[in-house]
Amino acid sequence: MITSENRKDNTIVLLIDFLGHPILGDEYVNNRRYSELQRLSLGNNIDKEKIIIVSNMGKIYDKKLTQIMKMAREFGGFKTLQIDKLNENFNDPGRYTIKEISNMIFEVTGWHIKPSDTQIIIGGCNLGGCVINAKPCSAVHWAQLGFKTTIHLPLCAEYEQPGVNSTEKAYNGFKKLYDEIQEHETFDIQLTDKFEQLNFSFDTYDEE
Repeated sequence: MITSENRKDNTIVLLIDFLGHPILGDEYVNNRRYSELQRLSLGNNIDKEKIIIVSNMGKIYDKKLTQIMKMAREFGGFKTLQIDKLNENFNDPGRYTIKEISNMIFEVTGWHIKPSDTQIIIGGCNLGGCVINAKPCSAVHWAQLGFKTTIHLPLCAEYEQPGVNSTEKAYNGFKKLYDEIQEHETFDIQLTDKFEQLNFSFDTYDEE
């Protein structure tokens, strides 16, 4: 059952370095997060007025991400924001701070985002690096500001950590994730592995 307890008014789905390094992954790792994002883009009965999907792309054009974002926007009715599309400096759009990203979101939505009414759902690459703490917009930094922060694991991949296969890379990525949460004491960061666990607002739903 989906409950309204602790549900926030607005949701930012933040995709950090979503393309990753596919040459270092297998077919499953390279495709799983796109499949999950496409599932989100279908919308179902999610209240799309209360969600924005934010991504950065950097120097390498991601055809698959671009098409899914287009579907989410044009067919799903979602608000979307590609950070690199709004900025002249393409070197590393992921370097932008939370304040800067918040200002960009305001330009698109008019939202004055704050922890009391906004939740953050994060996916991308790499789980043990940019997703958790390696960039100013990583999960740790949102959580430290008091935002309800969720890392949705099916939207993530790990290429960076050492390992002879995707399994070893994944558990080394999880270890790094755990270490970062412990070091920064951001124990409120939630990890989800099922779409149904995401606490979206819905257009119509019987919550009795």
